Amino acid sequence: MSDERRPSRSSEDLSQEQSVAIDLSRRKDASTRDLRESLYQAQRVAAPYVTMTRIAFGTLARNRLARAGALVLACLAMLAVFADLAASDLPLLCRWHGSVYVLPAVVHPAELSGTDVTRMRRDAGADDWIIAPLVEHGPREQGAEQDALLPPLSAGHPLGTDEHGRDVLARVVHGARTALVHGLSASMVLVLLGVGLGALAGFAGGKIDGLVTRIVEAVTAIPTLVLVLVVVASVPHATTATLLWTIALTRWTVLARLVRAEVLTSLGTDYVNAARALGASATRVLWRHVMPNAIGPAIVAAAFGVASVVLLEAAVDFLHVGAPDTMASWGEAMGEARSHPGAWWLVVFPGATLLAALVALNLVGDAARDAMDPRLRGMVGDTSARE
Repeated sequence: MSDERRPSRSSEDLSQEQSVAIDLSRRKDASTRDLRESLYQAQRVAAPYVTMTRIAFGTLARNRLARAGALVLACLAMLAVFADLAASDLPLLCRWHGSVYVLPAVVHPAELSGTDVTRMRRDAGADDWIIAPLVEHGPREQGAEQDALLPPLSAGHPLGTDEHGRDVLARVVHGARTALVHGLSASMVLVLLGVGLGALAGFAGGKIDGLVTRIVEAVTAIPTLVLVLVVVASVPHATTATLLWTIALTRWTVLARLVRAEVLTSLGTDYVNAARALGASATRVLWRHVMPNAIGPAIVAAAFGVASVVLLEAAVDFLHVGAPDTMASWGEAMGEARSHPGAWWLVVFPGATLLAALVALNLVGDAARDAMDPRLRGMVGDTSARE
């Protein structure tokens, strides 16, 4: 009897296992369908931005002037990132008094405070060694009286020195970091303010639009350079952040006007009216159908904004009214030539670097404007093809 009942029990167990497997497979299929649906919805939301970015990058890649400008900006960015490795008063790698220091020019250990490459070479022991950077001088390192206003190609100073004996090449290299950090930081702030307030004014309309418009008109009436000079002179302890916020709070108005105009134009199009007729919410209409048309001017304004901030920062430092905690600046280096008209290298090398940065930023900005505008995209493609 027991032998006859065993097959029935095993068949019941087998059927239960099959039902559990079927249930698990159904759950797996359901979760897979949910995941695919989520990915599909995410792709639909991001599709306008991805397509626009792909087309824009393809257009930029075919523009020779844009490639040249991007190459110059890439070189300046590399110079800014690795400024401490190119010019510093501390070595890249050294063994000093029995300890090995890796990149002391970047981390600035307390054990090496008060010393530099020149002193380390002079006081090095039998077991000490150093690997010096390309330029063995920091941007703030002042030389002796006999090292002031040395011409280019002097010993240890390829681009000469200023009136304080500071190496011009070190100040040019570290000035790239100062210019790009200031430009990118202020540009990010002004883009956020301009896009946010411009989109709010154009989409909400009514009293909000009128309030934002009056604020834009009031801020635009104040010259940026004058406002920067007033703020730096009024604040007891002006810092770099003070300068950046002052520039950003005065430069966002142009972008806000552009974004507001693009939003108003998009709101009157047929596809926005169709989306509203189909029951799309205001948030979906804004992010799905309106904002993709406003992203282009924002990107273009960011490129031109970096150039304007870099130029304004150089002008403020040239007048020696910048923040006292700023690092080496191209404008400050050129400002030293006012007292020494014969020291041409104080103007030529920082000025050439500043000019290259501004030209590169404007080339990239112009190309980005043409790539983001569908009306000019075909013309840019034809011009690139003829080139």
